[in-house]
Amino acid sequence: MQKTNIMQSETIPRLLFKMSFPMMLSMLIQALYNVVDSIFVAMVSETALTAVSLAFPLQNLLISAAVGTGVGINSLLSRRLGEGKHEEANHVASTSLFLAFAMWVLFVLIGVFLTKPFLALFTKDTELLKLSTSY
Repeated sequence: MQKTNIMQSETIPRLLFKMSFPMMLSMLIQALYNVVDSIFVAMVSETALTAVSLAFPLQNLLISAAVGTGVGINSLLSRRLGEGKHEEANHVASTSLFLAFAMWVLFVLIGVFLTKPFLALFTKDTELLKLSTSY
């Protein structure tokens, strides 16, 4: 049984729907996570909700860096495979694994050493700072 390449056989509108639907669903789930998280945290206290709100930009920054890097790697890998350059595609894949590990180390270091100083720029309340740092 031979597989067909949907990029060659499907129409552009159908491809757009097929390829964009999983991304839209992922973004919806992420947004719902934030809304539901806020609802439950607000039940704890107003300070807890403020702490989550303070930590949210850092969370978004990490997600944006990871998703942006993933999209770039995916694009490069797809182009190499489409060109039939399998050796270069293998190199891109192995380099991307190293990059993922390096980003993980960077995010851990940022989380450990820079989270509290960053959040301290926005509040002097020690309880709020403690809650937002632990979140």
